Parts: sequence; C-alpha cells; structure tokens
Amino acid sequence: MSIKEKIKSTAITLFNERGLSSVTMRQLAEALGISPGNLTYHFKTKASLLEQIYQMMHAESSDYISLDGYITLHHYQELLRQFYLLRQHYRFFFNDLVYIRNQYPEVSRMHQATNLVRFRNARMLVDYFVESGRMVKEEPPLDYDRLIHSIWMINTFWPAQEQVLDSAEYQVNKTTPVEIAWQLLYPYLTESGKEEYWQIQKYVKVEK
Repeated sequence: MSIKEKIKSTAITLFNERGLSSVTMRQLAEALGISPGNLTYHFKTKASLLEQIYQMMHAESSDYISLDGYITLHHYQELLRQFYLLRQHYRFFFNDLVYIRNQYPEVSRMHQATNLVRFRNARMLVDYFVESGRMVKEEPPLDYDRLIHSIWMINTFWPAQEQVLDSAEYQVNKTTPVEIAWQLLYPYLTESGKEEYWQIQKYVKVEK
C-alpha cells in the first residue's frame, strides 16, 4: 500500500470513529506516525484529502447500475445492498453530509453531480422494469421520479435516523434501508413483478 493510500485508509477510519469535523490533520499525522509536514506533502489540506476520498468512493460505486442485458429485480436488490455496504464503509460521509455541503464546496459539487447521474440511471431502470412488465405504468398520482427520490433519501440519510431513533421501544427502523426500499417499491410491482420478488426472497441468500 502506498503512503497516499495508507493516509486515505487511516483518515476514513478516524473520520468514521470521531466524525470528519473532529479530526485535524495533525491528529491524522499522529495516527499515521508521520510528521504534519510529511502529511501535507501528500495532501496540502483536509479538503484535498476529502476530495480524493470522495473520488475513491465514487469510483467504487460507478458501476452499481448497469443497463446492459436482461436485468432482474435481484439486480435492483444487489444495487441497494452494494450501496448499503458502501455507506457503512464511508459512514462518516453520510453522517456529516450537511456539514460537508457547507464546508467543502468542491466535494459538494461532485456529490451533487453524482446524484443527478444516479437519478437519471434509476429512472431508466424503472422504465425498463415497466417496459418488461415488472412494474405498473406511471399514471397520476403515481410519480416515479418522486419514488426514486424517496428511495434515495432513505439510502442516503439512513445513518442519521438510526442515531435519532435509537430507542429500544421503537423497532420499525431495526432493519436495513434495502428492506425499507422494498416496502416503497412493492406496491408498484405487477403480478409478474411480485412473483419475481417472492422468488428472490425465497431462493436468494442476501448477505448483509
């Protein structure tokens, strides 16, 4: 592992443990066992470090939605699961998203551009499921763009609600965003789509 990769890996660990805003470059250098000067030689600022971490995160998720070949609802489930795992690995980013939006404009810009691409790809995926008979046609008041946005919000802000609703008396959120996303999508599946859904639940082992 190169020194730059080690810096990014250690930074992700510290950011996850303490929060992005709580970790200074000096603390990161101490955790790495190098001088602050050595650290800033590779990453001049915390912003430049975060930008590269985001680029790495983006690269890992760039092929989550593939529209090549025949796509099943299991592919959709895997898409959600992969994003869930990504969010766990980079949980600091999603916990501190509003802070990042306000303090790191370049990262915010990249994240917004990524989301717009994901919305377009998700819409193409939904249209494909409609055309292939797994989802019902879009008729008022149904708006698939809003459904896509709702599923995006669940996946993006899931960590925040876990922290806010952590009462043992409340069990609704003691699950995964993958399962909650299915709750939103299921009512819009056709009979064919529902049959495929239940086949997935019966025969496909989902790793969490």
